[in-house]
Amino acid sequence: MYRVLIVDDEPIIVNSMYRLLQEAVHLELEAYRAYNVYEALDCMQQVRIDVVISDIRMPGMSGMELHKKIVQSWPRSKVIFLTGYNEADYARQAIRTGGVVDYVLKNEDDHVILAAVEKAFAELDRVEDGVDYMMNAKKKLQLAIPALQKNTLFELMRSPSLSLQEMEARFAKSEIPLAAGEGVFLVLGRVDIWPMTLSDLDRTLLIYACQNIAEEYLDLTVEHVFVVVESNKFLWFMQPKELKAADPLNEEQKLKAWQNLKTRVYGIIEAVQQTCRQLLKLPLSFVIGRDAYEWGNIGAQFHYLKALLGDGSHNRQELLIQDSEQFGLHMDSGRSHPFSDSMNNKKQFELLEQYLSSGQAEQFTTLYDEIMNGDDLPGYKFQLELFYSVSLSLISYAIRAGLFNELSVKMDIGKMTQYDAHESWPDAVIYLAKVADYVLGQYEPAADEQGERLISAIHHYAQAHLGGDLSLTKLSTVVHHSPTYLSRLYKRMTGTMLSDYITKERMKKAQQQLAETSMKIGEIATKVGYEAAPQFNRSFKKMFKLTPQEYRDRFQTMQE
Repeated sequence: MYRVLIVDDEPIIVNSMYRLLQEAVHLELEAYRAYNVYEALDCMQQVRIDVVISDIRMPGMSGMELHKKIVQSWPRSKVIFLTGYNEADYARQAIRTGGVVDYVLKNEDDHVILAAVEKAFAELDRVEDGVDYMMNAKKKLQLAIPALQKNTLFELMRSPSLSLQEMEARFAKSEIPLAAGEGVFLVLGRVDIWPMTLSDLDRTLLIYACQNIAEEYLDLTVEHVFVVVESNKFLWFMQPKELKAADPLNEEQKLKAWQNLKTRVYGIIEAVQQTCRQLLKLPLSFVIGRDAYEWGNIGAQFHYLKALLGDGSHNRQELLIQDSEQFGLHMDSGRSHPFSDSMNNKKQFELLEQYLSSGQAEQFTTLYDEIMNGDDLPGYKFQLELFYSVSLSLISYAIRAGLFNELSVKMDIGKMTQYDAHESWPDAVIYLAKVADYVLGQYEPAADEQGERLISAIHHYAQAHLGGDLSLTKLSTVVHHSPTYLSRLYKRMTGTMLSDYITKERMKKAQQQLAETSMKIGEIATKVGYEAAPQFNRSFKKMFKLTPQEYRDRFQTMQE
């Protein structure tokens, strides 16, 4: 699934191309519009853009200048220039600079424009030679710096009481390019399935190849450190590059820098996931932190993200999870403590997770009672940790099994993420037991059945929001999967495109409104999710061979 941005200072050109792309059902794309270069730059700050269709001359900034900005934000993006006859030579010269795949005269037919977009998609789809990534990976493997950085950062997780001066000294010795006096943003990744017959060295090289790919997207705007956590997991520590600027930032500038990082990181990680799949044939899953955390809290935050991601033992599908308020871990500085040091029943808890993942309800209940209702249970802080360990495991399982939306309806999610919402420890234990009973009662190990559950959730949401935002980006956040994965899964499970289903449902709703109400055509268009009546009329006629007014007149004639 690719994202296409149309940029022109003439609204009629932007809107006509937008409709053309929306109706090109053979192309899997999501279209965006910008009516000047500044709207285009703002859009690229919010989402990853794969193809830009841009006028070559616009007020405030030329297409060539915009091209440079595009490369800075998204290095792999492709550009198609819109030109007049007298600008064709200029456009040909631009193609030689790289990244510009074609130019189209403004008066060309629709099929020429679509051919240029298909050419750009082909450039993006082309499997590039992965030798450079592997060579760079071998060089990194020979260096001791990554191991030193990992040791420094994980020691900080275990012993978060270092002074600022001690942290700065260790960061300098380990060549960690992060600010010790600022917070840090975490992203955890996992290799879902290794290619067959790979040695341990080959697997390590592939992980570092993933790092090389990520650096292409991160290096321009994000300061980061990459460490391998386990044989198939890796962790990024991130900060905005602006924090290391020569001139110190004021608080407002820092806030803006962090906000820019948080709005971009989802698109960056989605692009890394897609590129690693294409170039390295390696399926990856990611969980992205909600906010930056103080260094003293990163140990608890890491284990929290690890619980959200899960181990992938029962669901081999790629995940892209964005932590949000609905998962929020109640974590203040007075209560956070290293997970590995305080978990007295760690082996028992690992077994509890296995029972949950495999749907062994009886064994889960027995062990749960033993852990949570023991006579020698320690004090408050250990009760707090047990509560969050179990609740996060249940949330993680519900997300991966496609049960989270149902769980949100059936249970009070706030009580799952806030220990203090319960009057006593026994009340908290009883509540989590009810949640476990529900999710275990819905256990369905078959991947196809889980896919059907996800599609059912999408259909339910679409039916309730036909007049709202039903873009792939929005729907992917509803079910906590990437837009690309959601599009592929829907097509595999149903044989049709998700956009076709949404259009069909909107047209059905429009038919009902035309037949049963006296609403104006423009009002009906808005009610079923169209920005303007002409676009609605065009889609309606394409599906039913009648305009909306003709349909209404014919229906009324039949009734009479």
